[in-house]
Amino acid sequence: MGKIGSNEILHFKDSKDIAKTVLENTKKGITIYEGMIAIKKDTTAKLNLENLKSWENYITKHINTIREENNIKREDFEFICSVHEKDINYHTHILFWDKSQNTPKNFQHYSIPDKIRKRLIKDTFSDEIIEYAKAKDLAIKNVREITDKLVDDFMEDIKMLDNKKYNKLKLKGVFKDKNSKLDKNFIEYIFNESYKIKQMIPKGRIAYKLLEPQVKEEVDKLVDYVLQNNEDLQNLVNRYIDSKIQIATLYSDKNIDEQEQKYKQEIEKIIANKLLGIVKSINRLEYEYKKQETIAEKQKELIKQSIFDLISLFVLKKKKKGASIMK
Repeated sequence: MGKIGSNEILHFKDSKDIAKTVLENTKKGITIYEGMIAIKKDTTAKLNLENLKSWENYITKHINTIREENNIKREDFEFICSVHEKDINYHTHILFWDKSQNTPKNFQHYSIPDKIRKRLIKDTFSDEIIEYAKAKDLAIKNVREITDKLVDDFMEDIKMLDNKKYNKLKLKGVFKDKNSKLDKNFIEYIFNESYKIKQMIPKGRIAYKLLEPQVKEEVDKLVDYVLQNNEDLQNLVNRYIDSKIQIATLYSDKNIDEQEQKYKQEIEKIIANKLLGIVKSINRLEYEYKKQETIAEKQKELIKQSIFDLISLFVLKKKKKGASIMK
C-alpha cells in the first residue's frame, strides 16, 4: 500500500511497480528514506493488529508523524509500505520521500528518527501510558500523604514536651508520651538521626539537593530505615517504580536495571525532603524554646529591677525622713 501521485491510499499488486517507482525517483535525484515499525506479536494482539486491513488503518493513522518530523509538506509527501509477519513480531517497511526535493540530501540527523519513534510509541500506547502515569501519580500522592502524616505525628509527640523534657530528650534520645502515636523504638531512632543531621547542616535553606555528600548519606540511611519499618510506604515506592518501568519499557527494554535505580532515587528523594521537615521543625522548636527562655530571663530581670527600685525608693524615703528629724 502507499500514496503516490494521489491523496488516496493505493494498493500495489506487484513489487515490480514499487521498484519502478523508486528507481524513477532516484534518477530525479530525490532521496528515498527507509524506515520500519516493528511490534511484538503479543502486543499486536492487544492492539488488534493481526491482519492487513488493521495494519493499513494503523499506518494511515500514524503516517503523518513521519511526514511532520521530516518537515515534508502534505502535498509533497509520498510513501510505500509493506507488512511482514515474523515469528516474534509483525513489522512494516516504509519508503517515503519528498517529491518536490530539488537538491541532493545525503544526511538525516539521528534526532529525527528518534523523535518519530517516541511519538509513535506515545500515540500507539496512549491508553497504557495514561494508566501507568495515573498509577505513578497516585503513588507519589500517597507517599507524600504518608510521610506528611509521619512528620506531623512525630512533631505532635515532641510538642507534648516542655522545654526541660525536650532538653532531656536531646541527651537521652528517648521519650514516649502516653498519647504518643508512634512506636518508641521507631521515634527514638528518627529523633536521634534527625538531630544528628540537624547538627551537620549549616544555617540556611534545608533541601536534599543542597546537602553535602556526607549529610546526604545520613539522610539516605534515615529514608532506608523508614521504608524498612513502614510496609505501606514501601509498597507505594514499589508501585511508583513499577509504573515508571512499565512506561520506560514501551520505549526500550534496554538498561532496565539502571532505569529502576534512577526511579528509586527519584521517589526516595521525595521522601528525604519530607523527612527533612523534621529537621526544620526541630530548628523551629528550639528557636521557640530559646525565645521563651530569653523572655523568661527578661521577665526575671524586670522583676529584680522592680524590686530593687522599690527597695531603693523605700531607703531613699527613709533617709529623707531621718534628715527632717535631725533638723
